[in-house]
Amino acid sequence: MLAGAPCLAREEADVRFALIAAEIDREARSAKYKQMRREGGRSLLIAGMTLLALNFLLCAAYALLNLAQQSSPY
Repeated sequence: MLAGAPCLAREEADVRFALIAAEIDREARSAKYKQMRREGGRSLLIAGMTLLALNFLLCAAYALLNLAQQSSPY
């Protein structure tokens, strides 16, 4: 076929089908990769915001305990 030899229509259809299937598979993998990148970025953002909130809560608890200890009459 590549050398210019004649081929059957059935063989040509098989080759065209294989090329189209490979292109569809490549597009599906690309879309899945892009979706995984979006979900990964979103997960990192949520994890960062959670750590930020926990850090704020720990700092607030430390400040309150420190103030309570200073105002204690004992």
